[in-house]
Amino acid sequence: MNKGAIKKTILKYGVSAVAATALLFVVLSLNAYWTQTETSEKLRILCDAFSIPGALLILFSGLIFASNQGAFTGLLYGLRTAKDILLPFLQQEYVRYRDYQKKRESKKIKGYSFLFFTGAAFLTVGLVFLALYHVVTP
Repeated sequence: MNKGAIKKTILKYGVSAVAATALLFVVLSLNAYWTQTETSEKLRILCDAFSIPGALLILFSGLIFASNQGAFTGLLYGLRTAKDILLPFLQQEYVRYRDYQKKRESKKIKGYSFLFFTGAAFLTVGLVFLALYHVVTP
């Protein structure tokens, strides 16, 4: 790998980690983590705070994967056709499904695995806190 590709990869992982960390602090704040005194309650909140962004990132990468496989192509074509029927003044040129499908295939998202791996890292930390919670809580 050249330096440009390494910097680009580090940037993608960094941005996704910062976004997940921001969501982590939102969850901590909403659950009043800093005012808790019980260890078991702190561990439960930490488990939630790491698991939620991790699960969301993994689910986003799953949605991108499903979209790339064509799972939503028919639904999107149907919505486009419904828009043309219900709003005829916004109507665009008619596109056959086969042509629409080929156009969508050319728009696949590539290089999104960083979402999965960043989410897996956060979820793993959340599972560690879950294990600690179950050790502390009788």
